[in-house]
Amino acid sequence: MRTGRVRRSIEPARLAGSAAVRWASTYLYRGEQRQLKRKQAVLRTAEDVTRTMGEMKGAAMKLGQVLSLMTGVLPEEMASQLAGLQSNAPPMAYELVEQVFEREYGQPPNRVFRKFQKEPFAAASIGQVHRAELADGTPVAVKVQYPGVRQAIEHDLANVGMMIGLGGFIARGLDTQAIIRDLKEGIRAELDYLHEAAWQQRFFDAYDGHAFIRVPRVYHELTTSTVLVQEYLRGRRFGEARQLPKPERDRLGEIIYRFCFGSLYRHRLFNGDPHPGNYLLLDDGAVAFVDYGCVAEFSNPVVTDFKWLIRSLLAGDIEGWRRATEQLGILHSGAPFTTRELYDHMHWYWAPILQERVEFTPELAAEMVRRNTMTTGMGGEINKHCNVPEGMVFLTRINFGLAGLLAGIGASGPWRAIVEEYVDDRPPSTELGRISAATTRSGLPV
Repeated sequence: MRTGRVRRSIEPARLAGSAAVRWASTYLYRGEQRQLKRKQAVLRTAEDVTRTMGEMKGAAMKLGQVLSLMTGVLPEEMASQLAGLQSNAPPMAYELVEQVFEREYGQPPNRVFRKFQKEPFAAASIGQVHRAELADGTPVAVKVQYPGVRQAIEHDLANVGMMIGLGGFIARGLDTQAIIRDLKEGIRAELDYLHEAAWQQRFFDAYDGHAFIRVPRVYHELTTSTVLVQEYLRGRRFGEARQLPKPERDRLGEIIYRFCFGSLYRHRLFNGDPHPGNYLLLDDGAVAFVDYGCVAEFSNPVVTDFKWLIRSLLAGDIEGWRRATEQLGILHSGAPFTTRELYDHMHWYWAPILQERVEFTPELAAEMVRRNTMTTGMGGEINKHCNVPEGMVFLTRINFGLAGLLAGIGASGPWRAIVEEYVDDRPPSTELGRISAATTRSGLPV
């Protein structure tokens, strides 16, 4: 992995310059030919950005993963290219893996494990994952952090604005600063695998024995700050879900939705990294959630305020909704707009739960992002009075990311009724809810 400070500063500028030149050259053409040249320019830029982000790893690659979920916001060519960063990044050489093991264990991988596959089966922004076997033959997945990635990330975070600016160049009006803030908070948390293992254990305990949600077991005795050893779960990648029949896609969407919001309202935990590389479709119909580097824990008072906000929305009490947004710090107190004006603009953030049944579409996902990132007109003026409070970046990230994710498979569902189960302790509203409730003492879905 090339992590030189000079290269990591130069590459974003080079990419931005190349993209600008390509776009400017399209003005030499007219009509359909101009449109064709612009499409080609976007594709070339997407290819360049994807390749460079994959090679640079760290924050740059994480950015690509975030941008790939902007369904309906980025051009399809751009999002399609960036999607490869979710699980198919260029791997590091095995010699570097050995260096990590010598530093952490004082011996190579084949001495720590009975078997260790040299070729990784997944490579992402922070590390790559290898299959291995424990001494008793138990299969495990071993995530190895890229050497030098900590230093690379810190340097990237100082320069990442230029890379994100490419998204703004292609998708006019994209508020890049919100993404930068999210990256800085989230990606630093992912660098300590002992910290990640502790979060994963919390989720494992919460969902142990669940009917359709799986969390891999952590082998703490073998885990270090840069090597995480966990249960190996064999499954299909999320990308294959696009080929499933509509009822199966809807079921998958509901499982992911329940995991996200059930974790928040039942356990006060939130996994803030919703991209397809973190989900596995298991043969028994369950879904495995496999990455816990970016997790937030909320206090009981904050979760209580979340519930107040949602109840107000669902009841049509927009004055109560406004007070809840102010209490949470989402809206500045005394914003110079009527409550109706605020609601008409801001309600898009919660759009999926405002009707009985909603299909996630690229158009809906795009509108959710657009409304919350406007910088001009009435929407832009309202957004000046809005804020992303500490800890809420995770919710924003997963709300937009989840919308893009579910839009990618066209998932439909009674999202409103599902949320009511969690905020009001209502009986299960779907068959999956009833299956989930059957595994709990309270008789409520988890």
